[in-house]
Amino acid sequence: MDHDHRVVGHRQLSTAVFGMIVLTLGMGIGRFLYTPMLPVMLHEGTFTFSQLSLIASANYAGYLVGSLLFSFAIFNAVNKLSTLLIASALLTCMLIFLMAKVTQPEIILLIRFLAGVASAGMMIFGSMLVLQHTHNPFVIASLFSGVGVGIFIGNEYVIAGISYALNSQVLWIGASILSAILCVILVILLPKDKHMLPPVKAPVSAGPDIQWWNLALLYGLAGFGYIIVATYLPLMAQGVGNTFLADHIWSIVGLAVIPGCYSWLWAARKWNVLSCLSVNLIVQASCVVMAVFINSPLLLTISCIGFGGTFMGTSSLVMPLARKISAPKKINLLGLVTLTYGLGQILGPLIVSAFQNNKNGMTYSILLGATSLFTAAGVSYVQYGKVKYSDGVRKNNKDSDCT
Repeated sequence: MDHDHRVVGHRQLSTAVFGMIVLTLGMGIGRFLYTPMLPVMLHEGTFTFSQLSLIASANYAGYLVGSLLFSFAIFNAVNKLSTLLIASALLTCMLIFLMAKVTQPEIILLIRFLAGVASAGMMIFGSMLVLQHTHNPFVIASLFSGVGVGIFIGNEYVIAGISYALNSQVLWIGASILSAILCVILVILLPKDKHMLPPVKAPVSAGPDIQWWNLALLYGLAGFGYIIVATYLPLMAQGVGNTFLADHIWSIVGLAVIPGCYSWLWAARKWNVLSCLSVNLIVQASCVVMAVFINSPLLLTISCIGFGGTFMGTSSLVMPLARKISAPKKINLLGLVTLTYGLGQILGPLIVSAFQNNKNGMTYSILLGATSLFTAAGVSYVQYGKVKYSDGVRKNNKDSDCT
């Protein structure tokens, strides 16, 4: 019996590390390495600020298209998941390498668009594989914490490269080598089909926590609200007057993501999901507002810790709701919330680009993002209030019937 427990424990640990590697490569490096690379590429003068903003939006558009494409049943066959995940990982490595070899903005747009599609594949196929091999919430949290691990590794890598006067071309080549190493580890740790667990039947809910269209609206607002800070933070931090903090600020965000993933998952099991989501969005919005005060190192640090600890938490709270809430038959709610979130992410850099000629343009963009997050929190809280009121009415009616 003890031997069996040790084997299961080892398998769970292997699955946790596998999940972390998947999103470290697919999201943390494949997607968010662009954030610390943006100031480097801008400083070199090969691309304009407007072009780099469009390139960022192209990546988010690719993630959106990939998420919708891979939601079709043809991509969800159990025997195809491992192959599709490995293909997405290899494509991610190749596209990172191509960033070092191409300077034409139009081709870079296509590369980052395809990188977004590949990162969506890694998120979807990696998540499905992990969920098929564990029901342990902390193993699942390890999957999402990989985003923070990748952000931290990627930012520290870029900082080290800059200290040795490496240009963006060399940095992209080095990142492709790092990605290839992670890809090899991913293949080694790939869970075996024979260890797959039987699916758990979802409990029947007494009623929806939130209307399907409200959830789609809320998530779209959240996507727009977080993405501006997530794209431009290292560039914004260059004016803080503290070189060390400016360099490592994106790493702080990455480190904060890791405990945040575990904390929100724990909170959702202990309290109502909508109440946790409301708090998550309010904290996130407040931290985005604090990012406006970029001249204060203390406020900037607090802002980044709070922001990192919440933005991945939003996804971990919304996706389970989308799985259990019913929507009209022709609507795939998981696909719809992914669509609205993706649209929000695409709009963020475009708004910044539109305000670039205004000296307070970045401030206006950040405050617009914060307003979007506060609005999303309001939607969540109103729905939570309705659910609480309905539960109270049902309880009173039940008590009346008993008497």
